[in-house]
Amino acid sequence: MKTIILLLIFLIFQVSSFATNKYSLNNNIKSNIDTLANQLKYLTSNYDKNKKEISDLLRLYYDNYENIIGFEIKKDKKYLFSSSRNDETITLLTNKSFDKTLYKTPQFYKKDIINNKDEKIGELIVYFKEIIKFTSEELKYLENKTVLKIQNDSNLPPYNFNEDGLAKGYSIDYMNLIANKLAIEIKYVQGNWDDFMNMLEKNEIDLMVNILKSKKREERFLFTSDSYVSSPLAILTRINHKEVHTFKELEGKTVALVKGYHSYDRVKSTYPKINIYPTKNTYEMINAVASNKADASYGLKSVLDYNINKHLFTNLKTMKNTDDKEFGFYFAFNKDNYILKNIIEKAQKQISKEELNNLNLKWFKKVKVTKIKSKDYLFTKEEIDYLNKAKKIKMCVDPNYLPYEYINHEGKYVGIIANFITKLSKNSGINFELINTSSWSKSLEAIKEGKCDVLPNTGQTISRKKYLNFTQDYFNFSNVIATKDNKIFIDSIEKLKDKKIGVIKNYSIAERLRYRYPDFNFINVENTLDGLKKLKDNKIYAFVDTFPSLAYNMQNSSITGIKISGKISISSSSKIAIRKDNIILQKIMNKAINSVKPHEKEELLNRWLTVIKEEKINTELLIKIVSIIVLISLLIILFIIYKSNRKLSTLNKKLEKISQTDKLTSLYNRTKLDMILEFEFKNKKRYKKPLSIIIIDIDHFKQINDTYGHLVGDKILIEFSNILKANIRETDFIGRWGGEEFLVVLPFSKEEDAYNLASKLRKLIAKKPLYKNINVTASFGVVECKDSDCNKALLNADKALYEAKNSNRNCVKVFVD
Repeated sequence: MKTIILLLIFLIFQVSSFATNKYSLNNNIKSNIDTLANQLKYLTSNYDKNKKEISDLLRLYYDNYENIIGFEIKKDKKYLFSSSRNDETITLLTNKSFDKTLYKTPQFYKKDIINNKDEKIGELIVYFKEIIKFTSEELKYLENKTVLKIQNDSNLPPYNFNEDGLAKGYSIDYMNLIANKLAIEIKYVQGNWDDFMNMLEKNEIDLMVNILKSKKREERFLFTSDSYVSSPLAILTRINHKEVHTFKELEGKTVALVKGYHSYDRVKSTYPKINIYPTKNTYEMINAVASNKADASYGLKSVLDYNINKHLFTNLKTMKNTDDKEFGFYFAFNKDNYILKNIIEKAQKQISKEELNNLNLKWFKKVKVTKIKSKDYLFTKEEIDYLNKAKKIKMCVDPNYLPYEYINHEGKYVGIIANFITKLSKNSGINFELINTSSWSKSLEAIKEGKCDVLPNTGQTISRKKYLNFTQDYFNFSNVIATKDNKIFIDSIEKLKDKKIGVIKNYSIAERLRYRYPDFNFINVENTLDGLKKLKDNKIYAFVDTFPSLAYNMQNSSITGIKISGKISISSSSKIAIRKDNIILQKIMNKAINSVKPHEKEELLNRWLTVIKEEKINTELLIKIVSIIVLISLLIILFIIYKSNRKLSTLNKKLEKISQTDKLTSLYNRTKLDMILEFEFKNKKRYKKPLSIIIIDIDHFKQINDTYGHLVGDKILIEFSNILKANIRETDFIGRWGGEEFLVVLPFSKEEDAYNLASKLRKLIAKKPLYKNINVTASFGVVECKDSDCNKALLNADKALYEAKNSNRNCVKVFVD
């Protein structure tokens, strides 16, 4: 059995090793040697007996790492096994070291061999060719300095940033190449820029990897002789701003700059007529310009362009700054640490052109070259290539849903959504091709079958998410209740539980209403006009549709005796739907939506809604005037009654909201959550659909209250609640469970879905301070409700939360039965 286990370990490693045909220093040599030490623990019982297995294992490393020249395995200073390579000859020795005079070099890496009981059972030493000629002083430094502490900026992509707790960027990858040459471990330290420079002066970190050189900084630090990467400097403004290429042109303007950066110090000292808007990081600086808080910003063009693409800023542009030449990034060291400076410079010389090319391709591949004139600021090269290859995006629509969209007798696409798509096409340069269908249901079938790429006006539902992706909202419309004009005002759809309610077949509102009110009697109609006809003929009691659609069709049809009697709490959002397999088109459409400005959308809506309000006035004007004169006395009386009833209704609504809502966070309170849980567990039992629960607890919240006071604690709770509300589905429910605990109820969600949402929320919460400079984390307990016992599910979610609390917090744990 033992032989089989060893053989499996060997074969697994052999397959993974030979996946790389040629040794590349992009591989992490240190971590692979650590893996070797871990593999050797299974062979320590008898080195002589396992000689062949050991030699075969070491041969893999010789084959893949041409700069390894020897191995030693020792225990208590006694040699157990050694191996060396000279040209093509490999020597294997038991119980002694290889010939020191012929093969040993002063460049080596040590790793303890630890068994499964965490006991040291040996030491592995790997020797390398002396490619880099170090002095004795430098070798001694490397021997004593096994870990280098290096700064990791929070937000300076593409050079140095932190994402999900991992150090990333061009400078990080470049430093990892150097660490590979030196076989030394790196520890990346997170913080802000000013802190890093102070830490370097105090030797709390060993070096900084992306820093611009200036006379002021050279007084504080040592720098490498040459920069390892350079970029031109640029000025960033909004697209509609005139061209700016010098600081002189920015005098009297507000310029956003990162406090502590070289650019901040330079502008402040050299250009006193420029107003500075200080920011904490690059993203905040760029966002200040995008949101009109500043007129411009200034920095490395590569950094500005990368952030514009990454964060989908569609209203910004960069221009070359003619006041400056290219700036380069250097390594900086403590003023006294010339030894490390020399070591790093020697290792830099070993980085090949191929390795540098790979880095450049990875981090600077988004070059904006486009056939779509004047729209290149919107899209990446990959996205532009997609659009150029596609030429036109195929679009299916609802052919009979005025005032939103309609195919007229000439085959022309008209309506609010049609006008929006026209504006989007003009602003983004995207060309659309209309694919005609006979109905909305046929359009849904067409996109499933791949006959079209997008649906421009689609509500997001659970069933549609199985085959479609959705963009952000670009319009929102209220849904209202229409009845015959002899019916009383309806202040809640729940008053219609025993009535027949018409909804348009295959529309998102129909699915959402059926989900929320499973006991109600919803009747399918073909379209808005069909719904109004059925309402007039008493085949349904009420009809639900958006206000613009109902108003338009009531005014433009011969159907009379219908009125709008109430409003429901669920609104309808207009999104662009894209086939599930086309992720890149989803990104493109989101950027294109952002190209349509708020005032342009408002103009589109006003154009149609004004028509709705003004139509038919002349034909009915006389009747209305006569009716008003006859009824004016009655209206005065009715107004008094109505006002009293409305006041009572408003008061009742307020009382109902107070009884169901947490006063501080405006989330549901525990009473309402209990009602939701009871309802959702009944639904789960009836329809056999999955249901999951997440319990969330803010970590160390008592310490926040004790340190900063309860007013700050309340601010934290409010901001925390806002993050939760903004990142759950419309079909989910969230409330304050008590104190700093929150409960999320996820209908139609399995354990994996709940875990993914919890993980997303955890990262968003930990990403940045919730209030001022106070960072907050949270722990999450997740459970899928397998049976119909609500209390048991809550208890299991609480157990998972307790496990998360005991696992150093700031994590997600799933209940395992």
